[in-house]
Amino acid sequence: MSSSPYTQSLPFATGVAVQRYLSAEEGLAAAQEEGCSHWYIDASLMADMPHNWSGERSRSLAAAAADQGLSPILHGNFRAPLASEIPEVREASLQYVRSEIDLAARLEASSLVIHGGAFVEPRPTKAHRDAALERFLTLLAEVVAEAAEKGVEVWLENLSYYPKFRPFSYVFTREADFAVALDAIPGIKFILDVGHANVNQSAAAPAFEKFSSSIAALSLSNNGGDQDAHLALDEGTLSVREITEAVRARNWQGIIAFETRNESVESGIAYLTKLWESAAGSPA
Repeated sequence: MSSSPYTQSLPFATGVAVQRYLSAEEGLAAAQEEGCSHWYIDASLMADMPHNWSGERSRSLAAAAADQGLSPILHGNFRAPLASEIPEVREASLQYVRSEIDLAARLEASSLVIHGGAFVEPRPTKAHRDAALERFLTLLAEVVAEAAEKGVEVWLENLSYYPKFRPFSYVFTREADFAVALDAIPGIKFILDVGHANVNQSAAAPAFEKFSSSIAALSLSNNGGDQDAHLALDEGTLSVREITEAVRARNWQGIIAFETRNESVESGIAYLTKLWESAAGSPA
């Protein structure tokens, strides 16, 4: 696969991905147009859920991607209740994720992004969150092992932290959760969603600084700190400068994925390049 031309201005970026919330085929076209090396196929979209992929469709898309020098990232369905307290629901969720693994293998995806899903608890306590995380990681260990057998690398993505006023809680949201995941599944790789880590907490920079060696990719967007808004990098309360400086300080390399809905990849890259040069002491 060819690399994105943007990696020349951002030497830490081994690839540039884009998420435009389009169907897989439309997303491929958008990624090519925006000069990316990767793009998201979102299994949360009805059209791109595993049961909607015929053998012919998956072969055709894999061939088109190879022809254009792009690689898909299969973004797993974040709604899958992998941490449910109901054993039968967890088993059904595991069977569903296995279908995502199979799809990722057929599409020759560079990775499969997994989320902790949610559990229903009107007033979640720390004990509730910890128990849900443990249930999820037990299941995830199976997923990682089975995916590896099929040549698929799993990335674990953090979701937004909503501590109250919602009848559910996402699983794997807190900085401390990263350490728990590594203890449970040594070698697990993360895709750190810095926007999610900025919702009702300021966990993006601390999580990156502590776990950078296990972070394979960064998902980039900004927000006002109250909800996941997918704003342009310079529009929210998250300090993208702080993240950029931490990347330089730790000599981190990996894929950067843009999930900004009101900003082009080119504009986002320009903003990051300015911060990168500033962090190096060069004129921004």
